[in-house]
Amino acid sequence: MRQDLDLEDDHNDGTVRTFHKGAVLFREGQPSDVTYIIKKGRVAIYRVVNNKRVVLGERGPGEMVGEMGVITAAPRSSAAEALEFTEAMVCDSNLIHTMLHKSPRPVQLLTGYLVDHVKTLTAQVTDRPSGNAFLSVCRVTALCWQSAPGTGKAKELSYAELSTTLKDIVLLNQIEIDAVFERLAKLHLVSLTDVKASFARKDPLLGTSKPGTAFVKDKVVRLTDPDTFLSVAKNVARDIRDPSKPMVDLEFCDLDAFAREAGSTPDIIYKKLAYQEIPQDLFFFHTAKARDYIERMGAEFFKQARRPRLCAADLERVDDITAVDNATLQEAFSALGFHKVAVAMAMAGEAAREKILKNLSKKIAAVVREEAAAMTEPDEDEAADVEKELIDRIKTIKGLAS
Repeated sequence: MRQDLDLEDDHNDGTVRTFHKGAVLFREGQPSDVTYIIKKGRVAIYRVVNNKRVVLGERGPGEMVGEMGVITAAPRSSAAEALEFTEAMVCDSNLIHTMLHKSPRPVQLLTGYLVDHVKTLTAQVTDRPSGNAFLSVCRVTALCWQSAPGTGKAKELSYAELSTTLKDIVLLNQIEIDAVFERLAKLHLVSLTDVKASFARKDPLLGTSKPGTAFVKDKVVRLTDPDTFLSVAKNVARDIRDPSKPMVDLEFCDLDAFAREAGSTPDIIYKKLAYQEIPQDLFFFHTAKARDYIERMGAEFFKQARRPRLCAADLERVDDITAVDNATLQEAFSALGFHKVAVAMAMAGEAAREKILKNLSKKIAAVVREEAAAMTEPDEDEAADVEKELIDRIKTIKGLAS
């Protein structure tokens, strides 16, 4: 550690680069032409194995990043990403090799040994998910709780059965599982109740049976607050992570996992994608599977998109009125009044706006267009009330009102 600080002092005229949070200093497989000495901030070192990000460690002020590749002249064996705003001094390979050549022979031999040792360890990195054991156990427990029979206080899990499930899925031993549940119990996220039993002891003289010494046969697991269990567990997991231990996170997630992380459902995420409310660079396709799907569906399938026809009972928001017939909309708009129609138009998407204007007279359409344009941001409460009233009126006209 001290050598890094000395190096920074001796070469403080070197080029200093800055990286914002999330910026990548280098990626796995890139040429190893420079190394970085961190002056400010923190950097994560990771590898991607089977679509999973395996965090190998973190580096802070005074520490080097990327020195392995420079010493061996091999492509980067890992990637580095700034965890916060970071300043780092850039040292090229000539400077590093010059310093090594000037160092004593034993230091050179020791450096070579350490390089070989690190290469061996790096090759053994896997995507085993136990690096984030606490959160993995919590997620599996939450899934088991959802599928457990019963409701309310009658709902419970067998600790023995849950442990068996965790061993199969998370690949942990019983000691690790016990440690996680001990922490959960201390945080009052779960309650553990002993289930005791005893073996019958037969009296050889009287021929009667008496209960023997009691022992803990199993434990009953209950979630204190199932609705907030996972969100609290995620916050706890961030606090207990050890930067020195490898951690595993998915580099990519599917749409279902995205919805769970956002506390939503796949149906809503699909709608937000269709309305272009979510940036397209967040979603990717598996190339081989995508090509197979395109070939299976045929080119014509992708030349046009038809929005599924909504029933009146399925209407939820203003943009859904594109599926409503014109006669019903004209009657609903007439009862709503031009101001509320303008509010509806201000919050509607392009297709819904065209539908609104199409079902108004030219005079009213001009007034509604002008008033809607003046509403840069309609009041949220008023907009919600107007949206609900419009949908309710449409359903009433269709005979669906309760």
